[in-house]
Amino acid sequence: MRIVDPTFGLPGDTEVAPVAHEGIPEDALCLLSNSKPGATELLRAVAARLERERGFRDIGFASKPQAAHPTAEETLDHLAAQYRMAIVAIGD
Repeated sequence: MRIVDPTFGLPGDTEVAPVAHEGIPEDALCLLSNSKPGATELLRAVAARLERERGFRDIGFASKPQAAHPTAEETLDHLAAQYRMAIVAIGD
């Protein structure tokens, strides 16, 4: 899974390996908290709004154990295998 800042995207020459999404709904979305103060609350509010205004259902949630450490590769791989999209919050 590659996490990209949507305000900048990826350079035009960047290759991204395709991920098989067989059997995963097109709107499969997860939220990933970096565990900073306020991040979970921010994500929960975003999820509620997406459910209310965009019809998303069964939004997944994951978080890092601590804000000081990167998200474990196993966690990212797990999320990439189950979801098509992720929203990441940094909090504070």
